[in-house]
Amino acid sequence: MPSRGVARRAPASAVTSWLRQGLANGICPLCRVAHKADREYIWHFYDERSNDMAAVEEVRGAFGFCAEHVEMLRRIDVEDMKTTLSISVLFADTFAGIVGQLHALSPDGAFAPARCPACASRDEYLHRNAAYLLDMLATTRGYRDTFESSPGLCFPHFKLAWQLARTRGDRELLLSVQRSAAETLLHELREHVRKHDDKYRHEPKGLERDSWQRAIFLTAGWPPPTQSAAEPERRR
Repeated sequence: MPSRGVARRAPASAVTSWLRQGLANGICPLCRVAHKADREYIWHFYDERSNDMAAVEEVRGAFGFCAEHVEMLRRIDVEDMKTTLSISVLFADTFAGIVGQLHALSPDGAFAPARCPACASRDEYLHRNAAYLLDMLATTRGYRDTFESSPGLCFPHFKLAWQLARTRGDRELLLSVQRSAAETLLHELREHVRKHDDKYRHEPKGLERDSWQRAIFLTAGWPPPTQSAAEPERRR
C-alpha cells in the first residue's frame, strides 16, 4: 500500500497543460495526454524524422507501426497532403531493413519484433503525466475540486494512476471519483433503458440519452478530437 509520508509539490504549469485541458473539457485527462502525444509524435515523425535513418531503424525493429499509428500517418499523407510519396518512401526504407531481418531469421529462431515506437513514446508521456496528475491533485485545491466533479478516468488510465499512486490519499481520491462516476453512469444507463419501454416513451429525454456513449468512453477511453491530422496540435 502506498505510504502517507511523501513530500508533494505542484508540477510546473508548462508540463501540465494537456492534463488541464482534459479536466477543463470533462474528459479523462490522461486520454487528452495520449491524444496530444500521438499527434505530436506522428506529425514530428512525418515532418522531420521519416528520413532520419535512426528513426527508421526503430520502425524496422518493430516491423512497422501498429495499425493505429500507421493509420494516422496514412491520413496525413494520403488524405490531407493528397500524396502517397512520403509514405511510400518510408515503407521502402523500412522494408529494406525488414527483408534483411527476414533473411537472417532461421526456422528455429524467435520472431520478436520491438514495440511500435509511437506506442512506446505515448506510454512514456502517460507515465510521466499520470505522476504529474497525482501531484497536481494533491497540491492544488482547484484542480482537485474539478476532478472530484468530473466523469473520472477511463479504466485503462485509472489502472495506470492507481499503480503509480504514491500515497493512500491518492488512491482514496481516485477511488472516490471513480465510484461516483460509475454509479452516476449506471443510474443514467438504467434510465435510458427504462425510457425505451413503451410505457415511458412519452417522458422527455435527459442527460441519460448519451449514457451509452459515455459508458464506452469510461471503459475504453475518450476518442481524440476531430481535428485535421495535417498539422500538429499546439500547447495552450
